[in-house]
Amino acid sequence: MKSRLLLFTVLLAAPLAHASDGPLREKALALSASNKDSVLFLSAVVEIEVTAGDNPAKKEERKLEMLGTVIGKDGLIVVPLSTLDVASNIDGRMVNGPQGPMKLSAKGTTKEVKILMPDGTETAAKVAFKDTDLDLAFIRPEKPGEVKLTPVDTANSAPMALMDDVIILGRLGKDLNREPVVMTNEIISLVTKPRTFAKIASQSLGMPVFNKEGKFLGIGINRFGPKGETDGPPVPSNVVLPAADLLESAAQAK
Repeated sequence: MKSRLLLFTVLLAAPLAHASDGPLREKALALSASNKDSVLFLSAVVEIEVTAGDNPAKKEERKLEMLGTVIGKDGLIVVPLSTLDVASNIDGRMVNGPQGPMKLSAKGTTKEVKILMPDGTETAAKVAFKDTDLDLAFIRPEKPGEVKLTPVDTANSAPMALMDDVIILGRLGKDLNREPVVMTNEIISLVTKPRTFAKIASQSLGMPVFNKEGKFLGIGINRFGPKGETDGPPVPSNVVLPAADLLESAAQAK
């Protein structure tokens, strides 16, 4: 259900992308042609165990789908951790029960991860590293030498600036054959505390973002408010994490 809601959100947000022409349009088409396969869906089977207050724990298995971006020649893929480790979004939250407020305790176990290749085949993968502070999970194929993936040129990167024109690469959902998507938009805000993020007016979760010259700017992730601030499920804000922070974290994915 969560993955369906995510895809629905992507489709709702897509019309907010503004039309492009001239050099921006040409660069967007060129990037899509060269890097459309840099953005892939991954599937995962996770077991979630949730305890509400003093009540007995409840377990369930979920099959999730999430978008990821290939960032390494060895097949290293980055996805927003919140789309994989859904238990972490629940853990520590307060809910109202029949006897008053209860604190939720949740933990998740990833049982299976697969890369859904552009040709429709599936490749077994494994989680290499998780960065909870930056909402990043790094995944690589179990047999990297047997899989051909197209990485984004992360070395050709640039910092983000307010009102920069940007290009976003993504994919549609299963019901639309997971076709590649290319959007153009602009940076409408820069958040500088507690660290730098950019806000654009279209969905970019798990997607790579480039400037008008085709330089890599970063990837879309989720940011959540502090736990305990509100009741009910957390409402994330989709922001773009700068390339420099992404690469610093990726260096730990051994």
